[in-house]
Amino acid sequence: MQARVNVWARKIQEQQSKEAYDRESARLQTGFSDVGIVSQARVTYNQFRASRIAAEADVLTREGTLRNLMYLPPNDNRQLVPTSAPAVQRFVHEWERLVRLAEQRRPDIVELKIILEADQVRLVQAENQALPRLDAVALYRWNGLSGEMPNEEFIETRAGKYTDWAVSVNFSVPLGLRQGRAQARQQMFLIARDRANIEQQVHLAVHQLASTLQDLDGAYEQYLAFKETRAAADVNLRVQLEKFRTGQTIYLSVLQALNDWGSAVSSEAQQLLLYNVALANLERQTGTILETHGLVFAEERLRAAGPLLGHDRDYPAAVTPVGAPKVSVSAC
Repeated sequence: MQARVNVWARKIQEQQSKEAYDRESARLQTGFSDVGIVSQARVTYNQFRASRIAAEADVLTREGTLRNLMYLPPNDNRQLVPTSAPAVQRFVHEWERLVRLAEQRRPDIVELKIILEADQVRLVQAENQALPRLDAVALYRWNGLSGEMPNEEFIETRAGKYTDWAVSVNFSVPLGLRQGRAQARQQMFLIARDRANIEQQVHLAVHQLASTLQDLDGAYEQYLAFKETRAAADVNLRVQLEKFRTGQTIYLSVLQALNDWGSAVSSEAQQLLLYNVALANLERQTGTILETHGLVFAEERLRAAGPLLGHDRDYPAAVTPVGAPKVSVSAC
């Protein structure tokens, strides 16, 4: 979007400078202008023309990059037209809700919570290994051979004749319980490490969120400033052009007004793009960017992506992907 807005601004600058150059050339032929003004208008026109050509080349480069990402040929006689308008409304955030959302949805934090849950289960297993064991054992065997022996005698086990059976209860206690207790202590240390990792990752996520919100606010304030600058530059350009047509000012004033207007238009589009990039980065920092854009994993549709810790209920029962998926991908 920014590249095409830049092309549009350069075309307006080229058009205005071309009209000024043609006008001064005609006035030179009638003796109402001089060679200096015509030369300046010609230089300005060709500079804006070169800027327009460079801007169009930048559009082609960006479109080529986008086609490469979309696995499209470099040129298929189709123009790529964005259908999603950039957001122009200020994002009003609630800090506490953003932090809780990041704790629940960020994949790196969720992964650490799953590791903690697995280590807690291993701790239960280690503690069970240190407990005394009481096993009930039942044995039941019978001779299933029947038929004629080589000496022509016939053998068989009659019905209800059990040849071997046993029933017992085994009670065992490991001597000293050293191995079981050592494994339990090791799992406790791992759990402490897992919790420290989660706290560190949450701390990092909080700082990343704060930095992203600062970028978001700064980009939007600059967008508003450049928006006002563009409106003022548009008025100034119209005034300077009218004064130049009536001979009240020199062409350098028009040139300055043209440059200011083009810079304001390009800067406004650039800051609006940076603001939307910051919005997408905020969605990525909170772990909601896939859901926002309707992207789900095949494992999520099968409810096999694992638990989403931080809720009262597990992931399959509590949080399911919402909206109609636009693209389904498989996690590796």
